[in-house]
Amino acid sequence: MRDDKGSARPKPRRRLIQSLAKTVGTARLFSTCSRRAAFTAKVNPLYLRAVAATLRLGILGIAAAVLVLADSGAQDRPPQERTLRYDVAAVVKLVPVRVLGKDGRPVTDLRKEDFALYEDGQRKTITEFEVHALTEAGMTVAPELPPGTEAAARRSGAVNRKFFFLLDQQASDKAGKVKAGTAALRFIDTQVRPGDQVAVIGFRATSGFYIREYLTEDMAKVRSAIKKAHEAPPSAAQWIDAPDDSVGAQARSVGFAFGLAEVAEVFKTIPGTKSLILFTARDIGVQAERLGKLFGAAGITVFAINTQDWKLSPMDTGKVHFIWYDHSLKELAAASGGKYFADINDTDGIAQDVQNLTGHYYVLGHCVRESWEGKYHRIRVEVARPEAQVLVQDGYLESKPFAQMSDFEKDVHLPDLTWSDQPADSPLPLVGSPLPLAVDPLVVEVEKTARACLLTKWEVGVRTGVPASRVEIFALLRDEAGTPLVSRKWETDLARYAGRVLFPYFSVTVPAGAFELQLVVRDRETGEASIGRVRFDVAAAPEEGVVLGSPLLFETGTDAVFMRLPMEQGSPARGKPGVEEATLMGLYRLIPKAAHPVVGEVTAGARKIVAVLPFEIRPRQPGEEPILDVAAKLISRTGGSETPLEIAVSELNTYEGRPDILLAEISLPVLTAGSYELEIAIEDIGTDRRAAVRKPLIIR
Repeated sequence: MRDDKGSARPKPRRRLIQSLAKTVGTARLFSTCSRRAAFTAKVNPLYLRAVAATLRLGILGIAAAVLVLADSGAQDRPPQERTLRYDVAAVVKLVPVRVLGKDGRPVTDLRKEDFALYEDGQRKTITEFEVHALTEAGMTVAPELPPGTEAAARRSGAVNRKFFFLLDQQASDKAGKVKAGTAALRFIDTQVRPGDQVAVIGFRATSGFYIREYLTEDMAKVRSAIKKAHEAPPSAAQWIDAPDDSVGAQARSVGFAFGLAEVAEVFKTIPGTKSLILFTARDIGVQAERLGKLFGAAGITVFAINTQDWKLSPMDTGKVHFIWYDHSLKELAAASGGKYFADINDTDGIAQDVQNLTGHYYVLGHCVRESWEGKYHRIRVEVARPEAQVLVQDGYLESKPFAQMSDFEKDVHLPDLTWSDQPADSPLPLVGSPLPLAVDPLVVEVEKTARACLLTKWEVGVRTGVPASRVEIFALLRDEAGTPLVSRKWETDLARYAGRVLFPYFSVTVPAGAFELQLVVRDRETGEASIGRVRFDVAAAPEEGVVLGSPLLFETGTDAVFMRLPMEQGSPARGKPGVEEATLMGLYRLIPKAAHPVVGEVTAGARKIVAVLPFEIRPRQPGEEPILDVAAKLISRTGGSETPLEIAVSELNTYEGRPDILLAEISLPVLTAGSYELEIAIEDIGTDRRAAVRKPLIIR
């Protein structure tokens, strides 16, 4: 057994966008990739600085459960290979197009021959044509998608609508903020359909743009985020920017136009039909049209709602009712292919118009030749329908190899990887679908403080694992309110571990509650990613009785190679006093030799596993030696059937001030492959005190 440690060093900040002059498009050229990658432990920055009062961004988080252990959806899936994409000379570029009639309503009866598509002034042959229409059941596509592909297309976001509600808290007065919330909730309550996803973003001058809720289909979360939009501004760790735990929450001034361009860059890589619903009274001035084109080029339609319905009287004696029909927001919306709403009081009209404008569109496809130079190409679409208005993105940015991208370009798809419940295939060139990583949340209570180890398993250098090259590791831990607790980034080179299995982990203190961890390992050269997700509960330990920690399971075989991802000493969670960082060896002590951890699933055919179980009897008098009865069983997670297991305690370790550690061998019968829960129970026979702990287990 080895415990490798990386040396931590902070990563400097970088500016995300140098100017608005560089208009970036939405090239979605999915080509291929050979798999290579790379690790060196770095603490801090991650790309997104997110989340307001209820959500903040964090990377590499915490996990564990004292009495009730976690459930990991990713661990229930069978092993998956990354689908390789091969380089091609030509690809199909898909362009969404909205067409409005004289009455402002969508034109729904157009055919492929009614369209003419131009790229850089040259007419192109339309090879693909789809009609996307909204029904009560969600978006439909004609012609229908091939059998078996619609579910995958919806999961990837290819046919889903995505709405980003941006509430500008600085440029709206109190009445405007209330009306903005009312209009947003009206749309949520009357127009959202199955499959739609909504995110809520805010802005304050001292904190910039921040996420209150990322894209979700849970409208209860969205309503809560909208209602909390007026709450206190976020800390420095909550901005949509590159977070850095080493920097305090000092105030800064953020330009709205500059920051809005960053938002376009961040969300341009997310697939699907994207709409920004902007609530503000801000006069953007000469930047408006340029910003609108930036959003249009990113495939994002802007619907701008002016939150101010008054102006000062001629003598500045007070406010008088006034609707701003001419406003820079109108230019912003029009340049993106969207619409400006001058009267925020027309909540029903706003909701219905946004619904009409996003509920029907066409998708035109044409072949393009790839030069891999990152050039910008302008798009123009005409229709054979007099007086029709065509809403289409300004253009797209051609692909270039991931290795040639700037740090910012590489980072723009991280929000989807770290925040989304179901991240889509990477929109970056040479990048395949993210693969699942198994994560085991472990918690041990020491001196009334829960210490968590988040243990993961990496098969290095295989197509179902992580690459044997240089990688960057991101982690995000959120509590049940969605607030990130820990934010970390590391880098390391895995070349020397090629062909081996690593067990990286990090530790942190955790309070009682429900948590979700998202862990991303990404190849720095190709951009391919693996993602680990786990949800778990940490129960408050009782003052009296048997207190159990999370069992750490092992299989016999070669010695495990553990890699500790170091946390900053003294700062396990942002803004909270720290304690000494715990190690896996320190928490579990009896690590068996010639064995490796069971993370998620047991090797096919295994007939024995070893459990290392921390426990504590409360209260316990000095010199008292409890008499323990230990039992184990497997519970099917499909049918609920129970299988008793033979368990034999082989060693007991005590250490003053620490939980006792029990080492036990568990025999496994021949079982049907599937998902189970392993339950281990300890009873103090002298006092009849008993406790049990469960953890998910996959039998292959």
